[in-house]
Amino acid sequence: MAARTFDAFTTPKAGVIWGLTVPQLLFLSVATFPAWMAISSQRWLAGIMWVPVWLLLLFLTVVPLGGRSAVGWLAAAASFAVAGLSGWLAFRSKAATGTLRDLDELDMPGALTGVEVLDGPPIGLEQRRVAVIKHCAARTWAITARIEHDGIAMATDALCNRYADGLTELLDTAARGELISEIHLMVRTTPDDCTERELWLRANITADAPVTSVATQIEHLRWSQAGVRTEAFITLVIPEARLSKEARHMGGATDGRMNTLLSLAAEIGAVVTGPIGARNIEWLTSPELAQVVRLGFAPGDRAGLVAAEHDATEDSSVNPGVPWALAGPSQAYAAVRHYAHDAWATVTATVKLPERGASMGGWGHVLAPSEAVERRSVAVVFPIEKQSAADRKAAQQEFGQSLGQGLKDRLGVRTGAKDHRRQAKLDRVEVQLAMGATMSHPYALCSTTIPATAPVAEFGRRLDAAIRRGGMAPQRLDMSQDLAFVTATLPLGVSLTTRHQ
Repeated sequence: MAARTFDAFTTPKAGVIWGLTVPQLLFLSVATFPAWMAISSQRWLAGIMWVPVWLLLLFLTVVPLGGRSAVGWLAAAASFAVAGLSGWLAFRSKAATGTLRDLDELDMPGALTGVEVLDGPPIGLEQRRVAVIKHCAARTWAITARIEHDGIAMATDALCNRYADGLTELLDTAARGELISEIHLMVRTTPDDCTERELWLRANITADAPVTSVATQIEHLRWSQAGVRTEAFITLVIPEARLSKEARHMGGATDGRMNTLLSLAAEIGAVVTGPIGARNIEWLTSPELAQVVRLGFAPGDRAGLVAAEHDATEDSSVNPGVPWALAGPSQAYAAVRHYAHDAWATVTATVKLPERGASMGGWGHVLAPSEAVERRSVAVVFPIEKQSAADRKAAQQEFGQSLGQGLKDRLGVRTGAKDHRRQAKLDRVEVQLAMGATMSHPYALCSTTIPATAPVAEFGRRLDAAIRRGGMAPQRLDMSQDLAFVTATLPLGVSLTTRHQ
C-alpha cells in the first residue's frame, strides 16, 4: 500500500474571474476608461499609446513577486517604515526598564500584547487547573496541550495512512460542534542537552563505582548530546462570538466559557490519543505554559529550568517556575528578514504546497537542525469553515471557474492541463462537502532559531533548502517576521489569519 498524497487543497479566497479579485477587476476596468475615451473622440494614437500603460498597471496589480504584488510590496514597505520610525518594531520589557510591578501580568511584544492567561477550574485526581488563553484583541479563546507521539519516522505506509485518517477525523470532530475555528499543530526540535541524564549521573555515581562503568556512562552522555529532543503541541482556538452563546448553557460568564473549553478538550483529546495514535495528551497549566513560552523565546534556558526543578525537590527555597512577567524577552526587534529576541534570532518562512500534493513525512527534512545550536519549529494551522460557509465558498469557486472557462471558450483560448486539473479538484471538493466532509485551508510555517551571534542569513538559507528538499517551496515572510515567529514557535493560538479588533 502506497502512502497517501494530500492534494485536495484549494485557495481560501478565490478570485471571481481568472483569479482576479473584485477590487482588482474594478481597478483594471476603470484603468481602461482613458483608452475608450480616446477611441470615442477618434484619437486613435492616444488610445494605442494607453495600451502599454494599462499593461504596466496590470503587471503591478496582478503579477505576484515573492508572494505579493508590486502594489502590495509598496504598501507593506510603507507600513513597515512608518512602524520603524514610530518605534513600534522595538520592544523592551518592564523588567528591563525597571518598571515591573506584578509578576503575574503578561509582558509580551507585538501580537501578544492583548493576551491574558486564566486558570481554569480544578479537574481530575490531581486537581490540575488548565490554562485558558484569552486574546482580547482578536476576541478568541484558546487552550493548549502537550502531545507525546512516537512520530512516523519508522512507520509503514499503512500506519501513515491510518494517521492521515485520524487527522481527518480530528478536523471533522472539531467541525461538528461549530465552535472551534482553528486547530494548531506545532512541533519544536531542539538539540538534546541531556540535562536529566547528567543530573541522574551526578546523583548516582559513587566514589567506589567501577571506573569502566563510570567511563561508559560518561561516553553515553557525550554521544546522547548528538541527538535532538522533540516536543509537540496542539492548540484549539474558539472565537468569543461562538463561545459566548454556548457558555450560557454551561454556567454563564467566565465559568461557562471555561467549562465549554474543557469539554471540547476532552472531546479532542479522545481523538488525539485514539485514531491519531498519541501516547499521551496533557493540557497545560499556567506555570507549564509559561515555561513553554519562555523556551520558545530562549531555547537555551532549558538546562537551567530542568536543573532548578531537580533542586526544588531537595530544597524548598528554590523557585523552579517562570513568572509570566518574565516569560517574554527582555528586548526584541523585528527586522525585515528576521526577528531578534534577547540573545537569539529567528527566521520564519511559510510553505507553498506543491500542485502535485504533499505526502506524510515531508517535514522530516525541515525539523532536522543543521547544527547543534539551532532550534527548528514547524506549525501547521487548520482553519475550519462552518458547513454553510464551506458550501458558499465552494459554489463561488465553481462559479468563478465556470465563468472563466466560458470566457476562454468564447475567445478561443486553449484550455490547458492546469485548468483541467483545477476543475477536477473543485469537483472532488464539492463531492466531499456533499458527503459531510470539512473544508479547511491549512497553511504551515517553518522557523529556525539560532544565537544572535550566528550568521542569520546563512541559517535562513539552510531552512529554505530544507523546505525544498521536502518537495515544497519556501516563501520568506519579509516585514512580518514578528507575527510569523509567534505563530511558528509559541502555542498560544495566534495565527496569520487572526484579525485584531
